[in-house]
Order: sequence, then C-alpha cells, then structure tokens
Amino acid sequence: MKKIAVIIFLLSSAAAYCASYDEALKLFTEKKYQESLKIIAEDLVSGEDLKRGSPNYKLRMLAGYNHWKLGSLKNAADHFSKCMEIETKKIDPYISLALCQMDMKKYGEAEKTVRAGLKIEESAFLYYISGKISLKNQNYWRAKELFEKANSMNPELYVSYNSLGIVLMNLKKYSQANTAFSVALALKPDSAEILNNYGMSLEKTGKTKDAAAYFKRASDADPENKTIRDNLSRIKEKSQE
Repeated sequence: MKKIAVIIFLLSSAAAYCASYDEALKLFTEKKYQESLKIIAEDLVSGEDLKRGSPNYKLRMLAGYNHWKLGSLKNAADHFSKCMEIETKKIDPYISLALCQMDMKKYGEAEKTVRAGLKIEESAFLYYISGKISLKNQNYWRAKELFEKANSMNPELYVSYNSLGIVLMNLKKYSQANTAFSVALALKPDSAEILNNYGMSLEKTGKTKDAAAYFKRASDADPENKTIRDNLSRIKEKSQE
C-alpha cells in the first residue's frame, strides 16, 4: 500500500464532521499542503482536544500528514501523538506514528508504538509495520514471521506479500519469493515496484526471459524509475550473451 493510499484510508475513518476539514482535505489531495495547514490552523483549538464533539482528532490527523509531506516529521509525530491521547481506542494514530517514526529512522521508537497499538487491537497492518522494522534491522527470519502473520490476518494486504518476497530473496529462497510476489501482483497488478521485485527474483532463478518481461512491464508502469530502467537494460544485455 503506497503511503498516500494509507493516508486517505486512515483519514476517511476519522470521526466528527467539520466543514473546513473537507476543504483542507481537498487541498491535501491536490498536494497544496501549506494551504491545507492554513485552513486547519483556523479551526484547531488546542485546548479543546478532549472536548466532546471536537473536530480536533480529524484536524490533527490531517495536519500530521501535511507536515509529513512537507518533511516536518517531528511536527507530524507530535500531531499523531496528540491523536492517540484524544482517541485512546483507535489504532490509526499508532499506525501513522509508527510509519512516521520509521521515516525518521527511529526504529526502536516505532517498534514501541507498534507494541502499544497491538494492545488496543490485533492489526494486520501493525504486524506488517513490525515486519518492516525487522527487515530494516536485517532480522530476516523475524520479519518473515511477522509478514506471514499479517498475511494470515489480511490476505489482501499486498504490501505485506511484497515485503515477504523481499525477505525471502534475502534468505535466498527465490522460489518462495516468486510465490509471494505473484500473490502481491495478483492483488496489485499495476505496481511497478512489485513487477520489478518479481523480475529480480525470477532472474535469480535463471528465468531470464520471464524476468525481462516483468522488468519491461515495470518500466512501462514507471518509466522515470532509474533502478527499473537499469534492471531492464541489464537483463537485455544478459539475454544477448
């Protein structure tokens, strides 16, 4: 799941209606982050965070994503943390904060956030995030276990299948990686990242022609991606040898 898709999903589940929020969300989707923050600032009253019926939870979640997009990760994390205080039974702020902390490379803090969120709800996405942390730390067997847990809880979480494939490649289990990537691709057939990963895994198993086909599809899906272009060029040269 790309970050923007996660953001829209989490925002759509927020409660309490606020007319200006809709305008701020529209600006966010148009990538007008500063303008969106300006509208939020007009309605956000910090002293009313815990007031019944306050729109602050929604406003702070959206403010957090705007700051995230602008690269102000600390401000984003602060807003998500406030949201955890406002809605103590929602896991969405935990998901957002953990992902933000990963972008800040604070993997230990992200793992603590995940664990705290899992005490509220057994979430496939939180297990996925924990798997990503283990992957970053090169703890591949632990990452494999966590991605498989996430997949068992949500068989349509394609990002987890894709990450599982990456882990299996690192473990040199290429045949199993091919299976994981094929499932991810069935769920998200237009993903250049998955197509490219599948191509790399196929190449490792000596299926050069098949790998070239997936690199070509990946390049068509994301023609500006240098890594994909380089992979396609390399596999073409290999095919001519």
